[in-house]
Amino acid sequence: MGYEIDTRDGLARLRHAREVFLTERRLPEDLPAWLSAAWRRSSFAELDVTRAYVPEVPVSLETPLVRAATPVLSKLAGDLVGLGAAVVLSDGHARVVGCWADEEAVGAHLARIDTRLGADLSERSTGTNGISHVLDTGGPVVVGGPEHIFELYQSTVCVGAPVTDPVTRKVSGAVAVVCELDVPLRVLHALATTATGAIERELLHAASAHEHRLLEAYLRAGPGRYPIAVLDGRTRLVSDGAAALLRARDIETLESCAVEAARDGGPTTTELILDDGVKVRLRPALPDDSRGLLVVVEPPRPRPGRRRARLSLFADAGLAGTSPAWRSLERSVARAATRPVLLLGEPGVGKTVVARAALGDPVVLEAADDEGWLAEVADALAAPAVLLRHVERLPSSRAARLAALLTAGHPARVIATLTTGTGPDNSDVLRTEWSPIEILVPSLRERTADIPELAQRFGRGTHFTQDARSTLQRHDWPGNLVELKAVVAAAQAEAAGPTVSARHLPGRLRSAPAHPRLTELEKAERLAISDALRTANGNRMRAAALLGIGRATLYRKLRRYGLE
Repeated sequence: MGYEIDTRDGLARLRHAREVFLTERRLPEDLPAWLSAAWRRSSFAELDVTRAYVPEVPVSLETPLVRAATPVLSKLAGDLVGLGAAVVLSDGHARVVGCWADEEAVGAHLARIDTRLGADLSERSTGTNGISHVLDTGGPVVVGGPEHIFELYQSTVCVGAPVTDPVTRKVSGAVAVVCELDVPLRVLHALATTATGAIERELLHAASAHEHRLLEAYLRAGPGRYPIAVLDGRTRLVSDGAAALLRARDIETLESCAVEAARDGGPTTTELILDDGVKVRLRPALPDDSRGLLVVVEPPRPRPGRRRARLSLFADAGLAGTSPAWRSLERSVARAATRPVLLLGEPGVGKTVVARAALGDPVVLEAADDEGWLAEVADALAAPAVLLRHVERLPSSRAARLAALLTAGHPARVIATLTTGTGPDNSDVLRTEWSPIEILVPSLRERTADIPELAQRFGRGTHFTQDARSTLQRHDWPGNLVELKAVVAAAQAEAAGPTVSARHLPGRLRSAPAHPRLTELEKAERLAISDALRTANGNRMRAAALLGIGRATLYRKLRRYGLE
């Protein structure tokens, strides 16, 4: 049995574990590692878990984050009416800078847990929660009930997601959907994550023209392919690969170089050796503006007998993407470094390339319903790494036999891929008996910030104008990466030259839709409803129960989103 907050047994085990820890300072060996560490930190800091209030600190409400988030989260709070949930916004220091509750009972719940403007939700103040944990991990989280060490939060669930500044790429705050412990979480998780994406787009629109140009220069330079940085003394764009090679003092040195270059009309040197021997190449980021320095970091050559430092799991494998959803996926795959993994996702999202990035050079086997295939799997498990594709195709009996093979003891690290939404899925027995870590590969509509870079990668040297990039980002991409590759190839053929503009893209991307385009929050809701219907095999009563809404509400939304 596990410690899931959405099951009765899981909650009971969590409550018992928390009580034992508070009274005897003992922790169960099978308690999730992140939770054990969080409780220990609170104990070490001598946090008063019984305190009935949350400390208040001064906050500024006149910030770009608050201005960008207010219209988005006001709309989200309205969408949550009937679900018993409120929305909370924090800055990058876990201080509450916004609260939205459109129902009296929801507002009363916020009052009971003392969540208000200026509330300090940092871990040192209230222990791990759905705000502090987001800022600590940089990814979406769910913290509920007795997972909180703080007594005030025992009947509360917090579904949180980070807000990443689109220019600096730093986590500048967090959005949390807060509700009672018994509220279904399925829709809330999707809405919180999508709301942060909408806020990030508002922040990007509010950025100065100079910051926009620096961001475009950064994306053109290929942050997914090379360790690079673009700096001007105020704006700092650093790829994951460069961040792995540069220390804090290296960044400070390079920012000083950027300030000097702006003063002198350009960099005075084209190469620099930093204190630890890392070599960087310097050049202007913009052709007609000295305010901005492009830094290309040369990875150090491995010394004999020593392994080269790893830059980034996905960057090393040549995968493109810097969006929060893509970074979160990379962190999840990296954390599961030696564990069996089941990669889930829609058709065409790149599950196989993600698996290859994690495994290196695996033996690849396509799932097939025959004895010969199981024998191939048994032989392949003697190799260091094995990739099993499309396990959703296996009938239950074959999936059970596969699970027996995978749990019988072997040296291989195994990753399996499962394509969702393509028909019957008999993988429950495999998931239950094999117990892999399940990781969802995001769809292209969940990582629209990556589309310009992906199009550039697929186009191999083709330049996409701003109107072309905007048109590509507005499309919903039901075919994901496969569709994007086809569109890029068609646009290249239409342009017959090195530059692709919006007029070279297929008409279906350029023409305005016959119905109003959905907002990001509405897209998330539509996606959650579609997923629930697939899970329920089309049974609308069961889908409504999974979503935590009434049947009449579900039918109304089915009509609205064209899902009837």
